[in-house]
Amino acid sequence: MNDYQDLAARLERLEQTVQELARRLPEASPEGAPQAAAVLAAPPVRRAQAPALPMEWDGQLWLNRLGIGLLLLGVALLFRYSIDMGWTTPGVRVAFGATIGAVLLAAGLHMGEKRRFGSVLVGGGIAVFYIVGWAAFVLYSLVGYTAAFVGMVAVTALAFGLALKKDEPPLGVLGSIGGLGTPLLLGLSYGTPRTFALYTCIIVGWTAALHLKRSWRWVLWTTLAFGWVLLCRYAYHVAASDRLVAADAWVLQAAGLFAWLCTGVLPLAVRFRRPQGREARWTDLDTAHWYGVALIPPGAAILLTAVLWTLPPVRWGGVAAVAASLYGAAALYLWNRDARLARVLVLASSVMLTFGMLGALKGNAVLAGLALQAVGLHLLAGRAQGGIGLRWAAHKAYTVAGIWLLCRLVADTGAGLGNVATAVVVLACGLGASYLVRVRTEILCYRYFVHVALLGFLWRELARVDGGEGFATVAWGAYALALLLFGMSRARPLVEKTALATLLVIVAKLFLVDLAALEAIYRILLFLGFGAVFLFFSYALQTWRRPHVAG
Repeated sequence: MNDYQDLAARLERLEQTVQELARRLPEASPEGAPQAAAVLAAPPVRRAQAPALPMEWDGQLWLNRLGIGLLLLGVALLFRYSIDMGWTTPGVRVAFGATIGAVLLAAGLHMGEKRRFGSVLVGGGIAVFYIVGWAAFVLYSLVGYTAAFVGMVAVTALAFGLALKKDEPPLGVLGSIGGLGTPLLLGLSYGTPRTFALYTCIIVGWTAALHLKRSWRWVLWTTLAFGWVLLCRYAYHVAASDRLVAADAWVLQAAGLFAWLCTGVLPLAVRFRRPQGREARWTDLDTAHWYGVALIPPGAAILLTAVLWTLPPVRWGGVAAVAASLYGAAALYLWNRDARLARVLVLASSVMLTFGMLGALKGNAVLAGLALQAVGLHLLAGRAQGGIGLRWAAHKAYTVAGIWLLCRLVADTGAGLGNVATAVVVLACGLGASYLVRVRTEILCYRYFVHVALLGFLWRELARVDGGEGFATVAWGAYALALLLFGMSRARPLVEKTALATLLVIVAKLFLVDLAALEAIYRILLFLGFGAVFLFFSYALQTWRRPHVAG
C-alpha cells in the first residue's frame, strides 16, 4: 500500500510541475516560439540521483586506472631490482616508497576537479602509504609496532577524510580495506583479541555512519566482507587458547552485537524511517543489497557466538531460533507499513529458523518443521505482492524436507509411529503447498513429488508385514483407480494420464517384484484380481467420463 501511495504522490507532483510549466510558456505564436523553445531548453533543476545501472563503458577511465596500476608495478619492480643489486639501504627504500606515494597523492589533489582521474592518483598514493608502513615494520624493522600501527591508522583517516571531501566512495572502500586489514598486515601476535575487536568496532561504526550519511553501499559491503571475518577470527583465537579469558570473550561478544547493530539493524531501520527515500521499485542490485544486509550480520553474529563459546548444536540452534523470532516480529510490525522490507525480514527469519531447527531439534521434529515452514511461507507470499523471495525460501525449505523424506524411504529408517506421522505431515504439506502456488510448473512439481513419495511410502510401510508386497500392490491399485476415476469425472486429462502411468507401473511391479516375492496363491489372486478390475473399469468408465467443454 505504501508503494501505491508513493506513486500517487509522485504523479500528483508531476502534474503540478507540468501545469506550472504550461503557465510559464507564452502564447503559441511566431513571436513567442523562440521564448517557448528557450524555456523548454533551460537546464532542469539539479537533483541528486543514483547512478544509472548498468554503467556505461568509459575507456579513458579504465586506461587511466590501468596506467596507474602498471606504473605502480613498474616502481615495485624497480624497487625490487634495487634491493637485489644492493643499491639502496632499507631506510632509503622506505623513503623512496613514501616519496612515490606523496607524489601520487599531491598530483591527484592538484588536479582537483579539473581532471577526472585525480581520485585514481589519490587512491594509488594511499595504497603506497599502506605498503610503506608494512615494509617499514615487517620487512626492515625500522619502526616499532606502535609507530607502524599509528601510521597506518593515520593513512586510514586520510583515506576517509579525502573520500568525504571529494565525495568519492572508492576512497572510502580503500580506507575500509586498509583500516580493517592493518592488524593482519602488521601481525595479530602483537596485540590482544579484545584490543583488535575494539579497533574493528571503530572502523565498523565509522563505515556504517558513512553508509547512512552518504548511502555508500560498497563501503558497507566492504565492512560486511572483512569486518565479520576479522571478528570471527579473533573469536576463534580466543576459543582455541589454552585458557579462556572471560574478559576477552565478553568484549568480543559485545563487539559482535555492536557490529550486528551497525551493519544489520541500523541500515534497515533508517530506510524505514525515511519513506521519502524509498525506491519506486528495486533493481537487482537493490534486492541483493537489502537481502544481504538482512542475512549476513545476524548469521555472522550467530557464528561468532558459537565459535567464541564453543556452543553445542542445541545451544547455537536456540540462539538462531531466538534471532529468527526477533526478525519475524519485526517483519510482522512492518507488514502493513513497508511490505517490501517486511518480506526481506521474513526471508532472513526463515533462513535463521531453518538453521536453528537443524541445530536445536532432532530427526522428525526438524523434518516436520521444514515442511510446515514451507507452507507458512507460501501463505505469506500469497498475501504479499511480489513475494518472490518468500516463494524461494518456501521452495528451499520444502525441497530439503522432500529430499530428506525420500532418503528416509530408501534407507528404511524404521516403522515407528513418529516416522509415519512425520511422513504424513510432509506429504500433506506438499499437497497443501500445491494449492498455494500460482505457477503451473510449481504446482505440478509439488503434486508429482507427493504422488511419487506416497507410492514409496505405501510400499515401504506395507512391505514390512507378511505378504506385504501384495498389500502394497493392492494399495497402489486402489489409489491409481481412484485417481483415474477423479480425472475422468472432472475432465482432467493430466490426472488420467498420471493414473494410467501408475497402473503401468503396477503391472511392472507384478512381474518384476510380486512374482518372486509372493507365494503362488497370492500371485494368482493378484493377477486375476487386477485383470478383472482393469476389464471392468475399461468398460464402466466410458459412461462415467465427463465430456470436455470446448472453449
